[in-house]
Amino acid sequence: MMPSLCFLLLCLLFGQIETFIVASDKHVDVEIGKHATLKCTFDSTGDKNPTVIWEKEGVDQTVHEYRRNENDFSKQHKNYTKRTELHGVNKGDASLTLKNVNVWDEGTYKCKAYNDNGFGEVSIRLSVWARSTDGIRIVWKSDGSGNDMLSCQSSGWYPKPEVSWRDNHGNNLDEFSETNVSRDDNGFFRVEHDLKQEHDSKNQYICSKKHQWMSGPLSVRAVFTDGGHMIRIDDASPSSDL
Repeated sequence: MMPSLCFLLLCLLFGQIETFIVASDKHVDVEIGKHATLKCTFDSTGDKNPTVIWEKEGVDQTVHEYRRNENDFSKQHKNYTKRTELHGVNKGDASLTLKNVNVWDEGTYKCKAYNDNGFGEVSIRLSVWARSTDGIRIVWKSDGSGNDMLSCQSSGWYPKPEVSWRDNHGNNLDEFSETNVSRDDNGFFRVEHDLKQEHDSKNQYICSKKHQWMSGPLSVRAVFTDGGHMIRIDDASPSSDL
């Protein structure tokens, strides 16, 4: 029988049980690979045998259960095996620690608690993020018709970043570009932002990627000789020799 259905049946069978307030954060952000703590507290006054059930929307099995003064992993989904902890349940603290957070952990979680005093539940939204650790690079790329274009590439993002091309005069070149996005087995985004406009060797071209969990954009610049060869790729910071 599903945990949510069991909880509902208990509430129907014991209609005289009053509801109590379960408190928590409404939204938690965490970097992928770190531990996340989803706060959840409830009224434990005079009760020494509480039951706590953590669920995630869209997941049939539970994330974590605590009943009869011990953890119960019999219905836990395999994706959470050895990755969850509860502390202080008998003191009214049902906060869940989720270890080594990954892309697939993102979503809405429910903390359900009931004891002799009543029952209650609350929802918490978990958002996860990752920034590229490899930086971004500009390379030559063929369009399949024998024409070369500048391609700005990076990987390891979640969610996907905003990308743009501009030249040294501040002109936005996105109307001449095309973005290709793919995901690896871990759910991270790889982004290729291709500039299809024929380049001017006397100009400079700057690719920028902006991510909601970065204080500012990450940029890289390509500089050419009159012969059309890239002679320098840098972080697009002002330089006196250009």
